[in-house]
Amino acid sequence: MKRRDYQPIYENTYHRHHRRRWWLLLGLMLVLVAGGLGWSRWQAHQKQQLANYPVRGVTINQDSGYLDFQQLANHTDFAYLQATSGATYTDDDFSDNYSRSQGASLKVGVVHTFSFTSSAARQYRHFHETVGQNTGTLPIMVAVSYYGKYNGNSADMATQGQKLKQLVSQLEWYHQGVIIFGTKQVINQFVRPVLPNQDYWVAGGKLAGHSSQVKLIEYDASGSVTQNGQSLPVARSVFNGTTRAWKKFSD
Repeated sequence: MKRRDYQPIYENTYHRHHRRRWWLLLGLMLVLVAGGLGWSRWQAHQKQQLANYPVRGVTINQDSGYLDFQQLANHTDFAYLQATSGATYTDDDFSDNYSRSQGASLKVGVVHTFSFTSSAARQYRHFHETVGQNTGTLPIMVAVSYYGKYNGNSADMATQGQKLKQLVSQLEWYHQGVIIFGTKQVINQFVRPVLPNQDYWVAGGKLAGHSSQVKLIEYDASGSVTQNGQSLPVARSVFNGTTRAWKKFSD
């Protein structure tokens, strides 16, 4: 009787696992390649869309680091500086950023972030005491976003809307206009019912498909600028109109 040779069980298992790892690696490589192509196509599409928006700018806060505004003005038309939030918070770099922005050939605006938990009067007082007359020349931006229990399903939002309307009314004291920043959802659900004729600044990344009432569009909340070999985080936006319309809006 002939002797039969048997392969060890672990050897067959090894080959199966080896083949499986190979297919997993190949699948991962295909996913990465497809993702890379998709990202490249998205960037090309974004660049093509950006060509339709000649006026571009950034929003800056204390996380942006030290920016040279003269350099920034070489390729940026406007800069908004975070100033205050609610009734007590002040951006650590606002005063320094505002001082250094003066003299640079770009338009400057300031930002207040709306708080659902502070009265309009307290928010306005804090803003006024912090910025004084250092509000730039652009409309004051009031940033609104949902958080915690304050969302589209909250029964208290009608009262909050009146608070926002009161704050905007008080900010009109500066005689330079107010623009409300938020996602389409926030603007449509919360802002528009109480401020239907206000100028809006839409967040969310999409450049196309906005009405003329949307004056500015944030297309990259996690953008950056490079200065002196260093990448500095800023949010990137465009003006939703022509250069001629921008002059009318910013003067």
